[in-house]
Parts: sequence; structure tokens; C-alpha cells
Amino acid sequence: MKVENNKIRLKSSEWNFKVNNKGRRMKIYIKLTQEESARWHEIKNAVTGGAVGGQNVADDEFAKIMLFRGLNAFMDDIHSALDEMDDSEKQKLLEEAGVEGTVDVALPNIQNLGPTSDINDESNKDAS
Repeated sequence: MKVENNKIRLKSSEWNFKVNNKGRRMKIYIKLTQEESARWHEIKNAVTGGAVGGQNVADDEFAKIMLFRGLNAFMDDIHSALDEMDDSEKQKLLEEAGVEGTVDVALPNIQNLGPTSDINDESNKDAS
């Protein structure tokens, strides 16, 4: 079986990309050319298995999945780069970014949150 490699040539200078922030919500608009739109549907069908025999995923849901997968990959790259830095490099980077020192976040203790309805909670298993 021969695998055919196709490259998508994206011309970012021709992109119509708009971000609209209103209060707590953000809308992202991306206008694709006919060729880019066809590639989008090819990728979506390859990932989801297409509408026949696969999952029928709406374009907006697929776009969210792709966006957040990309953001997660980006954050993984940043964490890897930070892990390779020594403490003085990290401190210098934090200072340049305007962040002072470390940020301590107190996480609540699960027992202090009160009763839960989680079926995996040990206290609920005993009740049944």
C-alpha cells in the first residue's frame, strides 16, 4: 500500500481571522478558501471516520477539539523547555515576563468540600 503525502500550503497573508471578545465569551472567526475548506473536511473525516460508520461531529466541535489539542501541545512544549532550564534562567525569564517569584496555589482538601455525588467517592460506595 502506497501512502500519498500531500502538503497544505497555507498563505497566512491571505487569512481572514477575527477574534471578538465580549465580556466572558470569545468568538473566533476563520474564513477559509475553497481549497482550505476542502482540506478541513478531509482532515475532519479522516479523524472522525466520516459520517458513515463514524462519529458525526459538528465543525464547531471539531474546531474546538483541534484548538485545544494545539494549545495543549504548545503548553507541553513550553513545560519541556522550562524543565531544561536551570533555576537562574527560569528566574530571569520570570522577571522579563513581569512575574514575581513563584505563585502558591492552595488546593482545597476533598474532605472539607462536604458531601459529593461522585460515584467513585469511597463514602458513597459504602452507602450502597
